[in-house]
Amino acid sequence: MQKNTRQETYKIVKTHLPKRQGKLNFSINSGVFTCSECKKEFEKPWLLKRHSKVHHISNQMATNTVLNKPEQTKLIVKNTIPDANVFDYSSDKDDSSSIGDEENNIVDEENNIVDNFFDIEMNSNPVFNAFFDIFSSAAAADEVSMTDDDSEIPEEVFETIGAVNDLTSCYPFCDLQTMILFAFINGDNDMISQQMLKKILLAMNLISKIQQETPIGRTFKLPCLDALLNYQARKKSKMPVFPSQRISVPGSNRNAFAHINLPPNHLRFRMANPKKSKLISFMPDCTPNQSICLEQDVWFGNIVYLKTNDCSICFLVESFHTANKNIFARGLTRLSPAHDFLLFGVHSMKKPMPLSVLPGNVDRDAVFYKVRIVSIILFTDDTSGNRSKQYNPFESWLMRCAALPFKDRNSIANIQFLSTIPKKDGANGMSLLPAIVDDFKKLEKGVKMFSAEDNEYVLVVAPILWIEADTPCHSELCGLLGLAITFPCRRCYIKLRRAKDFVKDLSYFCECHERQTREHYVLANSSPGRDTEIPNALKIGMNTPANKISFRDRLTSHLLELQSFDPEKDTPVEILHTILLGVAKYMVIDLVKVVLKNDTATIARLSEFLTDYTQSTGLSRKFTQNLRHSSSFLGRDFKVLLQILPVILITEFSGNHELELVIPCFVELDRLCSLVFICQVTSDFDNYIIRVDNTVKRLIRALFDYNKGTKNELHKAYCTKPKVHYLTHLKEDIIRFGPALNYETEKGEQFNKHICEHLFHTNRQNTSMDVCLKFAKQIALQHAIDSGLFIKDNNESLFNYTFFGILRELKDNNDTGDIEDDAVQNNSFVAFVFKDDPISCPRIGLVSGSVVKFLNIVPRTDNDRNNNYAKAVMTGEHSDVANMNLVCKLDLHIFRNLFYIVNLSKFGSYWFIFNNILFDE
Repeated sequence: MQKNTRQETYKIVKTHLPKRQGKLNFSINSGVFTCSECKKEFEKPWLLKRHSKVHHISNQMATNTVLNKPEQTKLIVKNTIPDANVFDYSSDKDDSSSIGDEENNIVDEENNIVDNFFDIEMNSNPVFNAFFDIFSSAAAADEVSMTDDDSEIPEEVFETIGAVNDLTSCYPFCDLQTMILFAFINGDNDMISQQMLKKILLAMNLISKIQQETPIGRTFKLPCLDALLNYQARKKSKMPVFPSQRISVPGSNRNAFAHINLPPNHLRFRMANPKKSKLISFMPDCTPNQSICLEQDVWFGNIVYLKTNDCSICFLVESFHTANKNIFARGLTRLSPAHDFLLFGVHSMKKPMPLSVLPGNVDRDAVFYKVRIVSIILFTDDTSGNRSKQYNPFESWLMRCAALPFKDRNSIANIQFLSTIPKKDGANGMSLLPAIVDDFKKLEKGVKMFSAEDNEYVLVVAPILWIEADTPCHSELCGLLGLAITFPCRRCYIKLRRAKDFVKDLSYFCECHERQTREHYVLANSSPGRDTEIPNALKIGMNTPANKISFRDRLTSHLLELQSFDPEKDTPVEILHTILLGVAKYMVIDLVKVVLKNDTATIARLSEFLTDYTQSTGLSRKFTQNLRHSSSFLGRDFKVLLQILPVILITEFSGNHELELVIPCFVELDRLCSLVFICQVTSDFDNYIIRVDNTVKRLIRALFDYNKGTKNELHKAYCTKPKVHYLTHLKEDIIRFGPALNYETEKGEQFNKHICEHLFHTNRQNTSMDVCLKFAKQIALQHAIDSGLFIKDNNESLFNYTFFGILRELKDNNDTGDIEDDAVQNNSFVAFVFKDDPISCPRIGLVSGSVVKFLNIVPRTDNDRNNNYAKAVMTGEHSDVANMNLVCKLDLHIFRNLFYIVNLSKFGSYWFIFNNILFDE
């Protein structure tokens, strides 16, 4: 059978005259062929040729002529406007020609039409001419040189607008402004995003409204481009300027320089901002047996007297804190040692006493300031300056204020950019540490700043609370060689064996080893060669050279100059890289490419169950990836997969002998994930710590048993991995800093996309300066907007949503089940309490329309506990949704043997269910 090689063709179409002046005909590919004599239409050209014999026409060319270039779609615009004074088109030519000359005639006609179209004197229209010149000059400009005169439109343009801006003159556009916007968007090859178009249209509407409301006699004028882009260099500008500092880069092979937005400047803007000042400095909450915030010790340093009968009792305030919703002040009195005094509010304290009653050791001539402690979180990571994300590496530094609530702390508006630097010529992100450390040494002693909350100058003390980074970068910050060494841990001196040196004693991986202390780090950095001997490092009474236990000379030794930073304690275990991109990635790849490598049927069956789980209403995100691509999964992919994979393996593959060793690993891994991926612990915090520690030990035991029991040669000993060992230190960080989500690096890595976008739009000559300047302008503008009353309340949310990054807020992939973060859908399972009894034990229900159907959890068996799930049944009871408060979303997607399976692997579910409903462990 002969292959049909005929391709889709495109045709020139003749159209009828317009019905009104100003109308142009736009036609393409109509697919209809018309007889020139009787106007009869045909779908195929050979039908038209056969029909021509009726009229005794031997060579009739179809009106709809076939072009010979199917890859090029030609838009033919023909003159059909009778008013020759406006447009000077030549008349249409007759199409009658021989079939043999058809192609040449078509090409000639097409060229004539196009040439005539571009010969139209449309630039005689002053409106079109003015806007065309403005757009062309702006696009052709190599540098910012536009002045006020350059951006003005001639007055004759506006005089003509009234004459031409009508429906007949603007066809096919609705009006003249639509034509201008079409020219702006689609006129040339300059690319612009849909999001940017929304911002431009909103800005134009707001400016148009302001112009309409401008009083008569007041000049309305738009600023020139230079005034917008280079205001920080103009003396007459009244806009606040955020200073970026130029620093030399130590260790660079070319004596390079970089720019940095220093932390004190960020804090000055934050403290002076009326909306941010009261948020970044809070009194600490010392309520026992819970962890709900990061508010650290905030002390003021005021000398006050108490509201007592004895007014001679002077009190030097050392710190304030809250406990059980009461406010306490801790400090020294003149006649007594340190005490805690219960205050019934800050206003119960009075101003400082006269000098006659001040303690004897206080300088009478000294000026006293309130002291605000603003704890700082630093983040460092690498990114790419290329869209491919493979080359041109950059390393950057960010900072956040720890006192902010969890949700605000992870908002894009509260992440401050410090600097970015290309990783080349011996320079990297660690080259910025000397400048950062020098500023933090000043902040540790206190820097005077104006506080909008206090309406006076205060002394701001800003210590580093912790530094977030991935695991290799944490090792670099601590001055260690890395992970692929004998002693990879930055907390203890454990010696992790290779697979061939694998020991059979499980306790070796779970027990405590000799600790690395701050004193050890100081000793190791005391000599350039790192040959100082560390006492009691590997064994009590034994001294070991620092370079023998993985210490290395790095620029990060500058961090030890800070009193607030301890490399061992202030580099917390980061769950994104140790759990999701560590243990979870090891196990998923092992499942797909080792255990089920040749079992395509089981892989296909498992994929079907994962696809079916996309119908679950208990999870906000859906798993849509292919298991075969598990090596390239991101952290957010593992977050979704780990919440559904264990319950599927348990309920659907429990009899599969190939999976009997790997299933317990997934069960314990997901039990740990459900525990640590929560934002706060409102009660029983001590028990929570114990449960996290026990779950880590059970996970290591499951990995240990899997390694001993498997016969697969492709399997690796995962319990010897450094990332697995770091989980044994997770308990210490939770005690010190609260739940592990507080120091997860996902939000910082999501912020990298904004850094990359700024890098893409630089000329690559001085990237560090360009990016710093862009972020500095954002901070200054936000400060100016927050400090003024420019926008009415009803428009403020839309204005902020569009112009200040809220439209591109960082995505929360944790799916912790909080009701306030995600609307509850119909047929969703939730935990709730009755409004008239809010302290009662929560119950489980199925939302069905406006009612909730109750379920009860049946007593759990040992198998249920070991596999980390529970079973629930319908009770037949129900109540109106309006009568109850929804507390948490749950996942009960699987229904087996008359039971709903309560998936305790869903993040937050295990601790919530155990602590509020089960009470059986």
